[in-house]
Amino acid sequence: MTTPPYAELVAFVRSEGEAIVSVSRQDADAVVPTCPDWTIADLCSHVGSIYGYVAHVVSERLMSASEVRPEPADGADMVAWLEGQLDELVTALSGCDADTPMWNWSGEPYVAAFWARRAAHETAVHRFDAQRAFGIAQPVDADLAADGLDEFIDLLLPAVVAHHKFELPTATYAFESVEHDTWRIRTGEGGAGRAAADSAADVTVRGTSSALLLAICNRVPWTSLEVEGNTELLDDWSRILTI
Repeated sequence: MTTPPYAELVAFVRSEGEAIVSVSRQDADAVVPTCPDWTIADLCSHVGSIYGYVAHVVSERLMSASEVRPEPADGADMVAWLEGQLDELVTALSGCDADTPMWNWSGEPYVAAFWARRAAHETAVHRFDAQRAFGIAQPVDADLAADGLDEFIDLLLPAVVAHHKFELPTATYAFESVEHDTWRIRTGEGGAGRAAADSAADVTVRGTSSALLLAICNRVPWTSLEVEGNTELLDDWSRILTI
């Protein structure tokens, strides 16, 4: 897969963020079933804080990590606060080119494109969370979801496993998209990362790119997709990788 162009990623941040704001206006106290300890207000606070942090890094063109952690004021309207943070983030990203230099945590090139991509995927998954609180289940855009799988496997998964020192089973997972590619992941004592394209899979999961992304992020059950092989490995995944 090819990562969507920078302007398209920024547009996804805007549209997916506005979808969170729109559905969240129904009831800030609603429980978010895909994030069981959260209400909609908690989700808005979390996403808004991420937006504020990224907007600060981007607008200031920082070349090192910041200690700034934007938080809503006591008693703030969480939905309105999120909307304001979204506006600031989109303004900051729109004021850059994809190659504008700035820090990120990944070890990838220090450019604005990293943050547009990360914000787009973070927003899409949390948009799904927010909608599920009200019985809605709209999929993630197929191409965005496919790039989200790339990002998850290449950046998020190795970082999370290394940071938390997770002990994953030694296995090869294959995630087969009906629209795009097959993603193979090897886990074990050495951590987690891409497996060779011809690696035999211990468990294979098939579905749309959106469903695969949401499943590996523990947003939809594995039983909602087509599964072959050792299903206990998927139970291990869901138990360990709560992201």
